[in-house]
Amino acid sequence: MRLISSALCTTVAVALLAGCSGMSQTTPSAPSSVGGTQSNYSHGRHVPHWSFPANAAGLTGAAVHYREVLSKFGKKHGNDGGIYASEFLGTDAFGYQHVNTGNNPPECSVGPVSYINGMAVDGKGNFIDPDGGTRSVIVFSGPGMCGSEAGSVSDPFGQPSDASSADAVNGTIAVGNIFGPSGSISAGSISLCTLAGGCTTNLQNPNMFEVAGVAMDNSGNCWASATNSSGTATLTYFAGCTGSGVAATGYENSSYGGLDIDKNGNLVAISAFTSQMYVYSGCNPACTLVGGPFSMQGEAVFGHLNKQSMTFCAGDFSTAEMDVYYYSPSALTYWYSFNNGLSPSFEPEGCAYNPRSSQ
Repeated sequence: MRLISSALCTTVAVALLAGCSGMSQTTPSAPSSVGGTQSNYSHGRHVPHWSFPANAAGLTGAAVHYREVLSKFGKKHGNDGGIYASEFLGTDAFGYQHVNTGNNPPECSVGPVSYINGMAVDGKGNFIDPDGGTRSVIVFSGPGMCGSEAGSVSDPFGQPSDASSADAVNGTIAVGNIFGPSGSISAGSISLCTLAGGCTTNLQNPNMFEVAGVAMDNSGNCWASATNSSGTATLTYFAGCTGSGVAATGYENSSYGGLDIDKNGNLVAISAFTSQMYVYSGCNPACTLVGGPFSMQGEAVFGHLNKQSMTFCAGDFSTAEMDVYYYSPSALTYWYSFNNGLSPSFEPEGCAYNPRSSQ
């Protein structure tokens, strides 16, 4: 995740993330659970991950089962959908097939976009672009992939870094601002916006200085993953997306990162700089650890679940790829990565499924 800056690899803490030269890259040697042995490190250049074959040959029994379930569910409900991937320095966000084990190129794109950190799909299949370059929130129509622009709204409260909404066209969009209007000297926040009425409410809390991820559940409650002014990772809960918020207790993340909500209502929280994922229940404000920490394949700030909460896609900025995992509240297992059409120099960072998690 990155603050807009002309000195792309030398800005403050967050400007830290994606794609400065010299990052190590990893190629897994075989299908394995996350956290297993990895090999073939390369310094300073991009090495694509090995991918599972397009058919079931060579897959473990669990992987075959997941694939069969996902395929049958998609055909029955017409929810084959796809995966969106974005690059911080790119001018388009790309739409890929829902299961891209063959590392196929994107099938469509939306744009123009600029300086996207995180991004999201709402409960209606609309694509939400927290557009850092224009300091606005742009919504592209769903439920199909890569629809036309439905509308946009200016965000006066800072640089958008992430977003969440049940219905971005007709309802409220919670927008995470990495920092405030004055950049890295002013605290980040959550903006509450509608396409019809603009961004009219700003949620702030002393625990939130540098904001990464935001989540809003279907009941209208909000969470922000951030660091405070001392650099400590925090999670802040806003009941009803109103008021001054309260610090969540029982939150164990060592670093901030993207947030999502699985089909059981659990909060899925990435710990970006430790390459881990935690799964919590509650966090309103008391968190109960459900699963994790689970090791992730590479370093990612943002990622999202698919409709069935069976797979999770993360934007791996350390290898300029999208990493896909099998997900359950009690386990996270690496499946495959894809990068066709993505440029390491453009810093791939965001990944989201359409349809999103049913929450």
